[in-house]
Amino acid sequence: MIVAIQKRGALKGSLMGTARILRCNPFVKGGYDPVPDYFTLKRNPHPDKKILN
Repeated sequence: MIVAIQKRGALKGSLMGTARILRCNPFVKGGYDPVPDYFTLKRNPHPDKKILN
């Protein structure tokens, strides 16, 4: 959450950090989840998957 606040500011960083903490439960697949380069409340896509625009 600290990195999210440093990258996105207090409001967006707090929202992103809170969303990440809420994903910490037994029903969500775990793994490495760094702060993305853009604002989103969703989990980062898996690095092996290609995103088609």
